[in-house]
Amino acid sequence: MVGEWELLDDPQGRLLQLRSMESAHNAGFTLIELLIAVSIFAFLLMIAGPQYADFMGNMQIRNGGENTLNGVRRAQAEAIRNNSQAQFVLDPTPCTGGWQVLRLNDETTAFDAVESYVFSDGACKVTASAAPSAATIVTFNGMGRIVPNPDASATLRWIEITNTNVSTPRKLRVLVNPQTPGGIKLCDPDPGVASDDPRVCPAT
Repeated sequence: MVGEWELLDDPQGRLLQLRSMESAHNAGFTLIELLIAVSIFAFLLMIAGPQYADFMGNMQIRNGGENTLNGVRRAQAEAIRNNSQAQFVLDPTPCTGGWQVLRLNDETTAFDAVESYVFSDGACKVTASAAPSAATIVTFNGMGRIVPNPDASATLRWIEITNTNVSTPRKLRVLVNPQTPGGIKLCDPDPGVASDDPRVCPAT
């Protein structure tokens, strides 16, 4: 330490200190280096942007499919728990649509809302389509089995979730019938999925 203080006290030491300060001052980026870095970042963003958009779009399909599956299961569980009828009601309107779980009120004979979900909660861009095409309701009895809808409307068999804003959407299908071999499940309707793959949708 003594030697360092002595070195800094003489003219050579002060010159060495000034050179060290100049080196630290020149250690930053030049304008050209900064422009090159920005250009590379913009190029990478241009390449990765569409793939990222597809990834986020398919994530919305996954969110919409899983939440719709949860809604169907909730309706069945509600029917079993109360030993009464319960319904899953689909609203396929993009973004503002969603679903409701309704429970039969024995006193009023009307169906009261128990739970609801809107696609804007994490899946605003998804589109839901049903089979049959006009069906929006599935009704469960106290045993958790599907029964005819009280309003005589067509009973939902499955709901398909997709995203038209994605170039290669990974569609998902929600099966709603516990009496079929597939039961209530989320499956992949892609015909390329192998028949022994657990993700495969049963033939309809």
